[in-house]
Amino acid sequence: MGTEKTGQADSPITGGAALGGPTITGVRTVLIDVPLGQRTITDSQSSVDSVEFVQVMIETDAGITGYGFNWNYTKGMRAVQVMIDDCYGPAAVGQPALARQALMDAMHATTHFIGRVGVARVGLCAMNLALWDIQLKLEEQPLWRHLGPAKERVQAYNTDGGWLTWSTDELIADMQRIIDRGFDAVKMKLGRPDPRDDFERVRAVRRAIGDTIKLMVDVNTVWDLKTAMVWGRRLEAFDIEWLEEPLHPFDVRAHAALAQALDLPIAVGETIYTLQGFRDYVDQRAVDIMQADVTKLSGIEEWLDVAALGRAAGLSVIPHTNVQHNVHAQLAAATANTPMVECCYESLFDIWENPISVVDGYYTLPDAPGVGGKLTDRVLERYRIG
Repeated sequence: MGTEKTGQADSPITGGAALGGPTITGVRTVLIDVPLGQRTITDSQSSVDSVEFVQVMIETDAGITGYGFNWNYTKGMRAVQVMIDDCYGPAAVGQPALARQALMDAMHATTHFIGRVGVARVGLCAMNLALWDIQLKLEEQPLWRHLGPAKERVQAYNTDGGWLTWSTDELIADMQRIIDRGFDAVKMKLGRPDPRDDFERVRAVRRAIGDTIKLMVDVNTVWDLKTAMVWGRRLEAFDIEWLEEPLHPFDVRAHAALAQALDLPIAVGETIYTLQGFRDYVDQRAVDIMQADVTKLSGIEEWLDVAALGRAAGLSVIPHTNVQHNVHAQLAAATANTPMVECCYESLFDIWENPISVVDGYYTLPDAPGVGGKLTDRVLERYRIG
């Protein structure tokens, strides 16, 4: 695992030489498992005390290395590492680093029969981020400046105070602590075995934080349509900004029925892996907030395509974000219909070489060239497992 791939690829990219720029000389990967620096967090699907990452390093003959990554809050990233080491790396070595779209097509062709979503897509995105990182370093620009800013700062909303195992008193105390730091939008988890518990917790939090703070709720896909219809309608009394992932993410028809029955906005996208998946939600009027995640899509180009789709439909794109703040804040800065970015897993902010931060409820934007996807050498050495 994590071996370097070198040598000339069998099928050079047609027309790649015309681009000029560096040639890819090697692709390396490192697998790490980083413990959370905070209490174990729980939603309706997962209990998380560490996060796995694959760090991708694409080396070039210009001496520039592009860093990409992907992650999971349960195990399984070793499969992604194998996909990169055995399939994507060999397809990239010897090719022009700036031929990004042609490289993406060539890499995708190596795995399209065994995975168009999931592990294959997660690995493809890590390579995409590393290729972008090379170009941005050549240009000496951060991503948001390369794309062109649509706003000068990016608002953050906070999820770190709303976990499912928190008691109601803990929920309220954490929400207040977050609000005192300058956040005016917070999210809490739903999906307890009895929806009445969820309802009472939402009511208690709304009473405690008042009417001016935006409050979002997230079910993490565990309700059925009947439960979502009944309890979604009751939650409307609390001025909820959105109901997130109430149903199975591939059931577009059920989401459409729910969205058209409720006044409460429906948010989905955390587990949608393709532009076409988002298109189907938009076509069936099954979504109000699109939570496109660059690390679940194939990379930056596809994320921008989803954002453009949302803008054409008059919908906001508010990316699902756990550890990928550096990338999402930059994409949001360059996207007119992205008003906020999630703030979560704050204890892992400092694992990055150029960490982002939140000041008075807004993300700082980086000056360092690149995507912002390089983990520190200390983290890579200390937590390496493959």
